[in-house]
Amino acid sequence: MSIRTTDRSYISRVNNTQGRLMEDMIMGAAMKYEREGRLVLHKESEPFRVVKNMNRARGRAEVQFTAKAQPDFIGCLKGGRLIAIEAKYTQSDMIKQDAVTEKQAAMLGKYSRAGAAAFVCCGIGTGFDLKYFMVPWMVWSLMKEIFGHKYATAKELDTYEVEADMVIHFLDYKCLGGKSSPIEDPL
Repeated sequence: MSIRTTDRSYISRVNNTQGRLMEDMIMGAAMKYEREGRLVLHKESEPFRVVKNMNRARGRAEVQFTAKAQPDFIGCLKGGRLIAIEAKYTQSDMIKQDAVTEKQAAMLGKYSRAGAAAFVCCGIGTGFDLKYFMVPWMVWSLMKEIFGHKYATAKELDTYEVEADMVIHFLDYKCLGGKSSPIEDPL
């Protein structure tokens, strides 16, 4: 195995693990927001089909994931507006627009056109440089027109940075001192 393949495999494992952690951090904030009456949010399950039962008694099986099109999170904000969030993470210093697949992009676009608040919640960086952003779908989808390229750096997304500690406070913009919701003024 070449070093390059090993590096890519390692980076992929780290990104996947960090992505799962990020989803847990989003749900942590969602539970707080639900207690406050601001939102109800749930994690969408990834659709799969069982290829082979390994140990039915222990609930183990070999599965194959089917086409994923739904955003990672779907919910409802106080007042009745639907919210759709796709979560993405990179340990790089920039996030590529195509981190959101074509099918995911199509669904976020449909939700947005129907009046939902659609976002990509993304984490960029590692360690003390790790920052989280709640990017409105319209900004994400027009990345090339807005930033001049099909990726965004943390600096370019600083307007959309959200508070984060043990959870990602995705409704609270950092530049506004955590006092305002990006949902109330998504652009």
